[in-house]
Amino acid sequence: SVVLGCLTMAPLAQDWTYAEWSAVYNALSFGIAGMGSATIFFWLQLPNVTKNYRTALTITGIVTLIATYHYFRIFNSWVAAFNVGLGVNGSYEVTVSGTPFNDAY
Repeated sequence: SVVLGCLTMAPLAQDWTYAEWSAVYNALSFGIAGMGSATIFFWLQLPNVTKNYRTALTITGIVTLIATYHYFRIFNSWVAAFNVGLGVNGSYEVTVSGTPFNDAY
């Protein structure tokens, strides 16, 4: 028999600058917007394509909807993994919150 040990998530680096954190935050936001709007576009175009291609366009919309859901999950995990606030000198500081970032995606 195989005994599995306790599975833990990978630790995050401690020294994130606000620019680095913000770049990932914005990239994930763009992924949500891009995939979500693609889903809407594909489904709104269904009446404009011939009947032979409607199934393919419907499935494409489902795939992008699933991608949108995953981007939301990753985004929420990213936000929860860090605390962002004003530092002593008035600039933004990023610290690890202790909530693990779900790197399973």
